[in-house]
Amino acid sequence: MLVVGVLVGCATAPESRFDQVPVAVPSQWSVSPGRTAPVAAGWLGDFESDILPQLVEAALQQNYDLRATAARLAIARADAVVAGASLSPQVALGVDGARQKTRLSARGLGSVGPPSTLFTNYSLGLNLSWELDVWGRLRDQQAAALADVQVAEATVMGAQLSLVANVCKTWFTLLQVQQQSVLSEETIQSFRLTESVIRQRYERGVSDALDLRLIRSQLASAQANASQLQLQLDAAKRDLQVLIGAYPESAIPWHMAEFPAITQDVPAGLPAAMLQRRPDLRVAERRLAAAQQRVGEARKALLPAIRLTGSYGTTSDALSDLVDNNLSIWNLAGNLAQPILQGGRLRAGVARAYAVAEQRLQEYGQAALTAFKEVEHALAADVYVRERLMHLQVTVDELRAAETLAWERYQKGLTDIITVLDTQRRAFEASSLRISVEAQHLINRVQLYLALGGSFELNDASPKLETQ
Repeated sequence: MLVVGVLVGCATAPESRFDQVPVAVPSQWSVSPGRTAPVAAGWLGDFESDILPQLVEAALQQNYDLRATAARLAIARADAVVAGASLSPQVALGVDGARQKTRLSARGLGSVGPPSTLFTNYSLGLNLSWELDVWGRLRDQQAAALADVQVAEATVMGAQLSLVANVCKTWFTLLQVQQQSVLSEETIQSFRLTESVIRQRYERGVSDALDLRLIRSQLASAQANASQLQLQLDAAKRDLQVLIGAYPESAIPWHMAEFPAITQDVPAGLPAAMLQRRPDLRVAERRLAAAQQRVGEARKALLPAIRLTGSYGTTSDALSDLVDNNLSIWNLAGNLAQPILQGGRLRAGVARAYAVAEQRLQEYGQAALTAFKEVEHALAADVYVRERLMHLQVTVDELRAAETLAWERYQKGLTDIITVLDTQRRAFEASSLRISVEAQHLINRVQLYLALGGSFELNDASPKLETQ
């Protein structure tokens, strides 16, 4: 992402060098999804939802943190213009006016007062200064500033992708809590029916007080859990509202009962080179490039600086004569300044620049290792979470059947209430866990897209986002 038309001068941003990362880069990932699938363009569309694009669009337009990040990009661009200005001649126009009155000594003049003289002078001048960038120090300075702009651009892109991911994950969490609330209400209704039957049996003398107290305690526990879920639902709604830049109300205009389906399987053979799209790696690489340019700038500060200065103007004792070019004055001078004694400041600057470059190199390596870990973990999670979901669904089906069977046996006097309540509790917990793992599966897919820096297409970093 080179900045075009932002700066004047002949310097350009340093070339991207992703091969500088000090770790071994594999050609492919060690975890394979174990299947192949068609590659679709754009990862946001891989979730079958009409609501998600609306939420993402609102967040990209209205999120305050994203706007602040975009403002920091504008600051970096302005700083780059300032850094590049030294390559161009500096011209200043000056107008000066002065009036002076002098009075001679009155000694020996008798009664005659001391004479005085009034001087008035005006000057109009055009001053020029220009440092010749013989050694390339100023070009290194500007190139480092351009790399800083690219850091800010990558930071904005990273903030956009992170915001989109957070919107998706918050929406999935909201759906999860909604479904947990529905399950909780269904469980409460089931417990109420059970309590009603046991109470009737108790009144007829068929069941004892222990059975009635146990089912009532289980009903109360389910109601307490429902209240906790309502609190979580309220928090999730407000979190989503803040992400899209809206007032954090508890009511939201979007309603969706089920999780969106994932329309795209993870393809086999994803190249590790996809990580070059990640904004955080781009940031680390551009910071390294800027630090390397500043090494050159610091070293060249030890060399002589050649500067040209000049001026052209007019001077007169009458203001109107200035525009008539009554008296023209010009001068042109050049100087060469070689630092000799700076108290070690310049050489310390060189040492510091080298140290910063080394720091950026190691940070780049750590960022790359973290990126590899995140992709490997997300790929593994995609496999194992799908397997867990399959087994949990079997668990839920079996426990639901066991719950029905236990209740039938209890009514026939073939088992006790403890078995019934335990089976009901286990069926509820398994259903609740299945909902949580299904949400985890969706959230992990978002994490995979983030880890890869985009969709499963190498040249795609979807969603397609523009700098705010």
